[in-house]
Amino acid sequence: MKFSQFNPGRLVRGFFTSVFMAALSAGAMAQSSGIITEARVVDSQPVYQTVQVNTPSQECWQEPVQVESKNYSSTPAILGAIIGGSIGNEFGSGDSGRDVATVAGAVLGGSIGHDIEKGNQRSNSRTVYEQRCRTVSNVSTEQRFQGYDVTYEYNDQLFTARTSNHPGQTIRVSVSVIPVE
Repeated sequence: MKFSQFNPGRLVRGFFTSVFMAALSAGAMAQSSGIITEARVVDSQPVYQTVQVNTPSQECWQEPVQVESKNYSSTPAILGAIIGGSIGNEFGSGDSGRDVATVAGAVLGGSIGHDIEKGNQRSNSRTVYEQRCRTVSNVSTEQRFQGYDVTYEYNDQLFTARTSNHPGQTIRVSVSVIPVE
């Protein structure tokens, strides 16, 4: 029988006939769920499902970074305070006037020395490498096995089922006998 000649009405009539014949056959086994017998496999096709799989990975690289380092020195401010104090000491008159002029000269000289140092500062920059990382999604498509679509013939009728294993030339089927009133 070809699959294109499949007739649902004949299927129902044939089913009840096959149930009765299976019950009488010597190879059938009686169980509480029905009679177990064998049916001839006509066709068996593997079934696959296409799925997307995400496999994250970490991507790392070395990135150049400029680092600034400044050289600070207190020497100009100290030297300016000493020179300013000496000059102030020379121009002050009297003990208290000389003390005030010395302090004023030291403060002014220190401030001038500090300003000169800021103007002469050199910035030393150098390049260092730092590791940077990020997570990257790697999406791929794969075929996953779902089972076999099996077409089998029982009592001149065609049936289909999905099985997890390849059935071979025959497939075991359970046939139930139900009284019709």
